[in-house]
Amino acid sequence: MKEEIVNKIKKDYQRNRLKATEDLKTRKEEIYDMIPRMKEIDQAIASLSLELARMLISKGNDWVEKTNYLRETLSLLKSEKSHIMQKRKIPAIYFEEVYQCQNCRDTGYDAHGEMCFCYRQKLINELYNVSGLGELLKRENFDAFDSLVFSDSKYGSEKMTPRDNIKLIAKHSQHFITHFETHDRNMLFYGSTGVGKTFMCNCIAKELIDKGILVLYQTAFKMFEIISEHKFNRNLESYANKDNFSMIYEADLLILDDLGTESINSFTTTELFNIINTRMITNKKTIISTNLSLERMSETYSDRIMSRIISKYDIFKFYGKDIRTRRGPTC
Repeated sequence: MKEEIVNKIKKDYQRNRLKATEDLKTRKEEIYDMIPRMKEIDQAIASLSLELARMLISKGNDWVEKTNYLRETLSLLKSEKSHIMQKRKIPAIYFEEVYQCQNCRDTGYDAHGEMCFCYRQKLINELYNVSGLGELLKRENFDAFDSLVFSDSKYGSEKMTPRDNIKLIAKHSQHFITHFETHDRNMLFYGSTGVGKTFMCNCIAKELIDKGILVLYQTAFKMFEIISEHKFNRNLESYANKDNFSMIYEADLLILDDLGTESINSFTTTELFNIINTRMITNKKTIISTNLSLERMSETYSDRIMSRIISKYDIFKFYGKDIRTRRGPTC
């Protein structure tokens, strides 16, 4: 999927370059119609420039004298052209290709071969589009994270206060982001509703998308709906559904939210194992968020699923009072 995104961006750049070339051709033709002499000058400059290049390569008899003559002639023609343009008040841009990004000339890479800022932004925009998070990440990110909305008082039998706990989870989340491409760990967030699980998922998603990582967010209910459509309605399957299905396995990070809200049966349990197992084998990262306790998860899902989660997932419990009605993160 990421390769498809990159190819799409490359095609966009190619279209932009072709448009710049066509626009230049149109502007030139307009000038040539008004001032025929300009066309004669441009044709002469093109012809003499080619002859000069050949002369410099071949270096035949009297090549120094001939090249000097060609240079002088070219200089006179360019001066005449400049004079006409100034007199007729023709902007220099009329004879230049105008790109959407002058820094990379619509190639995506600057003069040093580095990715241009415009390419990076296009890539990030596309990654946002396919993530399933869209505008949400403008509101839910680490810049908006405020641990003060969590209580600093002891909560039940928990050893840490909700505030200290969320700070620790945020620290581990930042570590997950920093070492995303080198470690092989996944994350499981569990706890009651309204204690910041989805918000933290979104914080992680934004940071990774901004680094050019392909992220897919899906609720468990929606994900199994996509899988069911792919498995049982192939004749009616749309391209969008094919892409959504492949993304479940191909995204660099899959955020599976609200696990346990789906219809739990042999089909969903089997597919969940396939997703978790395949993504582990292909070293694709996964974050699972659920309102279920670990005990309830063990009762609901197979031993095969739980063994993989326990062995390859860093598990974090969210707790405290529901903060969704207060200012700050939401579940």
